[in-house]
Amino acid sequence: MSASPKIPAVVSGAAPFHKIGITGKNITIAVMDSGLSYHPDIDFDRILAFRDFISYRTQPYDDYSHGTHVSGIIASSKIGIAPESNLVSLKVLDKEGNGSSDIFIEGIKWLLVHHRQYDIRVVNISVGGTNAELKNEKNRLNLWVTRLWEEGIIVCCSAGNNGPAPNSITAPGNCKKVITIGSSDGKHFSSAGPLLPYITKPELTAPGFHILSTKPGGGYSIKNGTSMSVPFISGTCALLLQKYPYLTNDQTKIRLMESAHTVPYLPYNMQGAGSVSLPHLLS
Repeated sequence: MSASPKIPAVVSGAAPFHKIGITGKNITIAVMDSGLSYHPDIDFDRILAFRDFISYRTQPYDDYSHGTHVSGIIASSKIGIAPESNLVSLKVLDKEGNGSSDIFIEGIKWLLVHHRQYDIRVVNISVGGTNAELKNEKNRLNLWVTRLWEEGIIVCCSAGNNGPAPNSITAPGNCKKVITIGSSDGKHFSSAGPLLPYITKPELTAPGFHILSTKPGGGYSIKNGTSMSVPFISGTCALLLQKYPYLTNDQTKIRLMESAHTVPYLPYNMQGAGSVSLPHLLS
């Protein structure tokens, strides 16, 4: 496997579409993560709101770096998949990268109240839990995540890094309604769904190994995990919605899966429909 950093706009195939004006312009994505720090690739006027559910600070910051990396994969003006998209940043993880279902649900409640104000079309959730409750699909967190979907919002969640054993996806990635994303290049860590023919989890895959993106204060760093795979799909949704703004979340999910191709070396319960082909999706 190549050790070269993967640049999101390049490996996703988004760069040629940027040249013809498909950039995610005016599409807003909410990122529930560890926050968002200053970076020259993300202009302040594209950060429509920042809400801190950990320390209740008012100015954007990220003391864990994870959220800034995820946000850059989506919206970096230089390397992102949707370089003109807008962001709403919800800080639900602390400086150690830890959170709780209660804090996460507070963030979801805020989204349910404010999503129309900021015209939020997509929510990126690159986090997940590992406790016994969250392995059960019908847990409290998933009930609230389902409410986001029922409001018409596209919700993209990570499969998690607890694989490759079957049935290793936990909440919110095991929520039936959402789009769950595994890592197309993470065969040894990407979580897998149950071996049942009528359930597809994850639905899609995207790159998740050696991903280059923004770091707090400027510059770039490399991270691994399905956390990095999710913003590939969130950014892809922004491109699709710019071209076809009338699409519902259910229609978007179907289009993404119909445009995907199989990843040859991954079992079905680690990839679902496979990896999205942007030329197919945006044709």
